[in-house]
Amino acid sequence: MSNVFHEYDRQYRELSVNLSKKCYLAFSLKGGEKKEKLSEITSDLENAEKLIWKMDHAASNLPPNIKSILLEKLRESKSSLKRFKSDIKRNTSENLNVTTREEVLEAEKADSADQRSRLMKSTEGLARTREIIKQSRRKMMETENIGISILENLQSQKESLQRSQSMLHEIDDNVKECQSIVTTIKIKEFFTMAAAPIVMFALILVKLAK
Repeated sequence: MSNVFHEYDRQYRELSVNLSKKCYLAFSLKGGEKKEKLSEITSDLENAEKLIWKMDHAASNLPPNIKSILLEKLRESKSSLKRFKSDIKRNTSENLNVTTREEVLEAEKADSADQRSRLMKSTEGLARTREIIKQSRRKMMETENIGISILENLQSQKESLQRSQSMLHEIDDNVKECQSIVTTIKIKEFFTMAAAPIVMFALILVKLAK
């Protein structure tokens, strides 16, 4: 049974060396690699505890004189495992705290960058909105000026039409007046032309009567 104990003790010491290396490596890792390495360390610690239990069980079945010597070695192994677990816990905790602070700082930087990005986008959007409003106002002013110009042209055309209508009425009145004058002249000419034969016929009748 002592050979069994020594075999477990050898495995434990090899596992302790590997654990030390893994812990040292884990402290320098970050993110997913660190979590994976810590998972391996946890599994190795469980195996170390099983080896301690097996060593204790193997020593309990040995004669007292051998048992006392092996139990002394077992106490040293338990003590070393306890210190080892304590160191791992402390160093891992410190490293996790550092990692946490780094992650918090990175998160704050990311949030700050995101806020700056959103602020820049909002500022750019506001500037574009102002430019659109400015262009809309300019187009409204241009449209208003065009409308005023059209109204002025329509008013001018209306006044021209009114003047044209007035001139047409005057022309119509003048034409009617001219027609009346022409008619009067024609009547006078008719009577003038008809009077001469009548006078001659009257003179002839007077002569014949004598």
